[in-house]
Amino acid sequence: MSFFDNWYRGDATLKAEPDGELVKLFNEKGDGKVLDIGCGQGRNSLYLASLGYDVIAVDVSKHAIIQLNQNVKLLGYDIEGIVCDIGDYSFSEKYDIIVMSNVLQFILKRVEQINIIYKVMEYITTNGIIFIKVPLTEMQLESQCFRNGMLNRLFAHSEYNWEILLDNNKFVAPKKDFEINIFVAKKS
Repeated sequence: MSFFDNWYRGDATLKAEPDGELVKLFNEKGDGKVLDIGCGQGRNSLYLASLGYDVIAVDVSKHAIIQLNQNVKLLGYDIEGIVCDIGDYSFSEKYDIIVMSNVLQFILKRVEQINIIYKVMEYITTNGIIFIKVPLTEMQLESQCFRNGMLNRLFAHSEYNWEILLDNNKFVAPKKDFEINIFVAKKS
């Protein structure tokens, strides 16, 4: 059993609220397609579906998707849960919103992280929004690419035009040894 299956095994009760920054961005009824990469139990997927979005939720953990599907059945939302490693996910359509919250730090090679970001850039619609949240510690050296404006530079040098809506590192631990990078970009 994988690390992530062990993590989600057991109780199907949703254990977390949606990302606060995501809630601030999307707080009105909407429509369109959402891809939630590394969705876990679907805290962000369920929130966006409650606003009217059609959501595809992808996670490597079978147990997380089972729990998501149980919650979807109870709530009656339009969410398709897919068990898949994002490196193997076959993008076949464009999305209006792509969410990657607490995912990229688990992809250990920087080149793979960047390849996924470039793939996501390609499969977002014009005026679509990409939401990336990455927790960082001093120990995660590969995640250094998410510090000091690196995501901003990746988007600035892509073949598409982007409006950077948020590029924020904030410390969240008392000793200031734990940091969250929140990055939001809109394709124009």
